[in-house]
Amino acid sequence: MTDEIEELDCDVLIAGAGPVGQVLALLLAQHRLRVGVVERWARPYPLPRAVAMSHDVQRVLRQLGLGEELSVLLEPWGQDGQRFSFADSSGRTLVESRYPLESDSGYAQMSGFSQPDLEEVLERRVRADPLIDQYRGFALEGFTDDGSAVHATVVPHTGLAAVADGSPRTVRAAYVVGCDGANSTVRSLLGPQMTDLGFDRDWVVVDVVPHTPPTWLPYACQRLGPARPTTLVPAGPGRRRWEFMVMPTDDPAGIDTDENAWQLLAPWGIHPGNADLVRHARYTFRGRWADRWHKGRVLLAGDAAHQMPPFLGQGFNSGIRDAASLAWRLALLVNGEGKESLLDDYTAERSAHVAQIVKETVAIGRLICMLDPEQTARRDAELERDATAGIEDAHKNWLLRGGTLRDDGVGGNLGLQATVGGGGRTALLDEVIAPPGFLLLGRDRDPVELLSPPRRAAWRRLGGRSAHFGPEGLKDAEGTYAHWFKRLNASVVAIRPDFQVFGGARDAQAADALVHDLAERVLT
Repeated sequence: MTDEIEELDCDVLIAGAGPVGQVLALLLAQHRLRVGVVERWARPYPLPRAVAMSHDVQRVLRQLGLGEELSVLLEPWGQDGQRFSFADSSGRTLVESRYPLESDSGYAQMSGFSQPDLEEVLERRVRADPLIDQYRGFALEGFTDDGSAVHATVVPHTGLAAVADGSPRTVRAAYVVGCDGANSTVRSLLGPQMTDLGFDRDWVVVDVVPHTPPTWLPYACQRLGPARPTTLVPAGPGRRRWEFMVMPTDDPAGIDTDENAWQLLAPWGIHPGNADLVRHARYTFRGRWADRWHKGRVLLAGDAAHQMPPFLGQGFNSGIRDAASLAWRLALLVNGEGKESLLDDYTAERSAHVAQIVKETVAIGRLICMLDPEQTARRDAELERDATAGIEDAHKNWLLRGGTLRDDGVGGNLGLQATVGGGGRTALLDEVIAPPGFLLLGRDRDPVELLSPPRRAAWRRLGGRSAHFGPEGLKDAEGTYAHWFKRLNASVVAIRPDFQVFGGARDAQAADALVHDLAERVLT
């Protein structure tokens, strides 16, 4: 690593090298942008944090070419019929549900993983990418946006003894993205209003590695109050996580200690003789998001833009979705092809999406954190009566609304990835048509043939590709796409580089209008 950061000139400067910042950097490099990343800490954080990866996020990570490196890190939730249960204080099951092993992305709905292992893989990729300059030991302190570029003030992090010079440096970038966490400096400098749902509960998170598979434990469960509410989930291959609510009677000074962690684990049959204690940490779970995610050429993503309780496992996943939604927009803007309104659309799409998830997560959190005996008794009875409700509904695809989407009942869906035949092999769609890029997908004929010359020219400007099913195209190996097109009532769909569907069309005239609308929303 060089200290010549004052000479850095990049397309996008990212503050923060957590998984959101690293994924965004790699996605931007896929679009051939030059990226700078500043991170105050010398190495990735070595202890577990996020443990749940959604199917659509796995698809984003796989497009980075992680392949087998990612597969060995993941434990699909729901293998061998494993289920998630809600139980009362005595351990009696009130309602349970399966974790689906199928999804619109072609992967299990949710998979467990260890964040340090994932960050190690991402760190290697970032360091090896010639388009990414990463500067660990530096922090973004301020910036000025002159309308054509952002001049960021970057200073060595004084907590690192290796930094010999404390003088500030200036980095010139076309755009700056704050991926610098819940205590974001970039957000503080932008000063957006925050929508806060007024939910804050203290919990102790405990991660362990059992010496042998703990077959006596439930696979995943939520133990409800009025005794201590507790969550147990798989946290990646060979790992388990407990989350214990801090109770009013707990001693604040002793709650976040090794001794207390073992005491909390003891009723579950976990002790120093059969497990290693990896980590314990006290957290305040909150639900809030920024009302504005960009100002000029400075943007927010990940925890800098939103924080949510972990009850649906969507904090990390929402951050990676931010990165995927932002990368293709910045690529168009840097290359002079995109409209500035793309950044307003980014805020509109992602903030509305996150707001929906945070509201649902907080609603579940209020249910879980209930302590009044009479209220909990009524809650338990209602859960037991409505046992068919299905916890799996919490892991659905939240549809996008507004932003760079058509409001036609098709836009905002996640683009389907299923098994197709093409190029002499049978594989998932992304292995046959490698992302990133805009894709025009036809049910039974090449969609580009349906376009007028001006629309074909617009599609070429977008770098768009096309594919279709039929004798001269892809094979719908399992009939999944035929069902999907029928459900959407479309014969052509336009899919963005982040795998979100822009909109659909039923015939040639509508397909031409579809590409026209996309070009009008995106291109200068």
